[in-house]
Amino acid sequence: MKITKKQLRNIIREAITTVSDEEFDWQSLYSSSGNEEPDRATSAKRDLVPSEPKRPWGSYASVGDETYSDTIMMSPNGDSVLVDGLETYIQDVPSQLHYTSGFEMSDTDADNLIHALETQQQDGYIELGVEYANGKWSW
Repeated sequence: MKITKKQLRNIIREAITTVSDEEFDWQSLYSSSGNEEPDRATSAKRDLVPSEPKRPWGSYASVGDETYSDTIMMSPNGDSVLVDGLETYIQDVPSQLHYTSGFEMSDTDADNLIHALETQQQDGYIELGVEYANGKWSW
């Protein structure tokens, strides 16, 4: 069976919106039979929860002393991208990265990043890994 990117986005959007944090029975992660290992589906659900409660849902950024990495992905609505789990318009990605990472981006790097994201948007899906290390941004 083949599935298009649009169908996959709709499936993911539906899965995220139908099971909210309040509805999910966290106690069901461990069965009453004494098994300590939950089944794969509930284990995968648990892994989606950020380890730091103050970070946004869907946050995949990794922050170090002098490093930062994140994967910028298309938002469920398709009109913006997710930077550290926060919906951001493409033209605002460099400033959002500066806010979330604490590392400033040069104007040239910002223009190149926006161009790379717009190019991917024209192809129909955005997923771009960004990294700050050794004083330089790369993607």
